[in-house]
Amino acid sequence: MQAFGSDRVRRDGEQVTLLSRLDKGWTARVEKTYTSAEFPGTAVLWEERYFEVVLAESMPQGGVRYLLEPWREHHAMRFTDRYDAQTEEQRIEENRLQLQRQKARFSANALALLTGHLPAIVQNQLGNELGILPVRLTFISILGELAVIGGLVLLAVSFIMRREPIPLPIIAVAVFFGIENSVRFFINWTQSRPIGSVLGFLFYLVFHLITGRGPSPFASEKGWAVKITEAPPEVATRDAFATREAFVTLLTPADQARAAQRYGYDYRHDSTKVAAMILIIAMIGVVSSYVRGALISLIVAGLLAGEQILRLVAFRRGPAGSMLRFLVRPFVRKLL
Repeated sequence: MQAFGSDRVRRDGEQVTLLSRLDKGWTARVEKTYTSAEFPGTAVLWEERYFEVVLAESMPQGGVRYLLEPWREHHAMRFTDRYDAQTEEQRIEENRLQLQRQKARFSANALALLTGHLPAIVQNQLGNELGILPVRLTFISILGELAVIGGLVLLAVSFIMRREPIPLPIIAVAVFFGIENSVRFFINWTQSRPIGSVLGFLFYLVFHLITGRGPSPFASEKGWAVKITEAPPEVATRDAFATREAFVTLLTPADQARAAQRYGYDYRHDSTKVAAMILIIAMIGVVSSYVRGALISLIVAGLLAGEQILRLVAFRRGPAGSMLRFLVRPFVRKLL
């Protein structure tokens, strides 16, 4: 029997073992038990003959091992697939496109502190193309801008402690960012839609005028002028949870387990990224506090940085909470 692509085949009597680098999505046979009936695996048409997938297991070195047997005629075919050159070419191309989308999605999420400042129409386009939540991009950028505001406040406090006048640019920038961030947070939280920032709009406008790429920041999206019915309560709840998932990573392991039962939450998705972001901000706070001689803020930033290092190590065993849970729990209490 012929294998296609990078697959390898081995035949032992009526049984056929197929080693595949890619997961083909075939389901294995479920054996009969005292309380449940037998369910046949995927019926695969291979060289004009049907085979049943008896076993599908991941291999330690990567890839999937499939064990197939000739189809038993007394079973009904619930799931069918083909195994030939054309089908494998399509499957390889789909996997390549999926990996490309995953890479772009990871980049967009990793750069959410920046992409969340882009105009709403651009964030929605990213969401449609990459399968990410534009509302979440905006929310993460709001948290980043909040950290900048906090740094400006600490800088202003250092001038006050030295009995020096606070420079007007620092006051102006802090007030501007504070008002803008409050407006963006209110719209993002109450209307569950993305919204850009002034700086993000200006940078994207220059980029669009120079390159001509991307939608116009002045364009209006279809649907905004049309009344859209509200999402079902279950869908709205899951969307709200997805938007606040970064907060959940800071809760206690018990709360995270409750979120896993209710929403299928997996702490491994975002916990490391959130902890790393907090660690970077805390280290910046440590350095700035040490330079200014601010003892209290130095201790707080040091404790926060140390906690994140311990959490990053603990993630190998399971979820880990943070001292910041007392600040974020009010935002997710209703979802738990």
